[in-house]
Amino acid sequence: MKWNLKEDLTEHEGETILSHIEGFSFYIVSATKEKGLEIIVLDEFNERYTLFDVETTGSSIAQALREEAGEIATKWIHPLQGELSATREKWTNWIHSNIVPFSSQPFKRSSATLFRVEEEGKCYALMTEIPFHKLGVASEERVLILNVKIDPDTKEKLLMNEGFFEVYHMNKKHWISIALNVCTDEALIKECIYYSYKCVAKKDNSLLSKRGSL
Repeated sequence: MKWNLKEDLTEHEGETILSHIEGFSFYIVSATKEKGLEIIVLDEFNERYTLFDVETTGSSIAQALREEAGEIATKWIHPLQGELSATREKWTNWIHSNIVPFSSQPFKRSSATLFRVEEEGKCYALMTEIPFHKLGVASEERVLILNVKIDPDTKEKLLMNEGFFEVYHMNKKHWISIALNVCTDEALIKECIYYSYKCVAKKDNSLLSKRGSL
């Protein structure tokens, strides 16, 4: 079975997932935008179970396996097409409308967005999608994070909030990761973004400063 992908999920390529049906497992052949998401089924002898590939099969086992594969694919694909993309758009628009409208996507193999204090200035926030397990959570689901700069003295208190994690891929003393599709305290997220901007920019030229409040 194959599905189209809008983003590479290469961390799943070559992965084997045990089926709920005893004696069967799913093998991820490909998981890229170019090749799509392709899942096949292996039987207890590690041989390809070809009935799984026949859409019109009358086998109840094959149909059950196809449904299970569909659930796996939906779990991986839906956040990319729905929740995560909507959350990304929402927060990108808020930052551009309330802080400063400067951002870029400089990495060829990543959709990560850098938010800058000026058009070619320093970065005060980074938004990207990663597997949840990169944040220490036992899950292969993807999550949209925003890395922001913090006051190190507030770090432990911030980490007590839902959706706040030790920073991914940056200095752990001065930065923190916010899972935007997990944290429900939008006021706190906005406060952290604003603080990060002011901390990096040194001089507050934000749109918020002209309004005087969040």
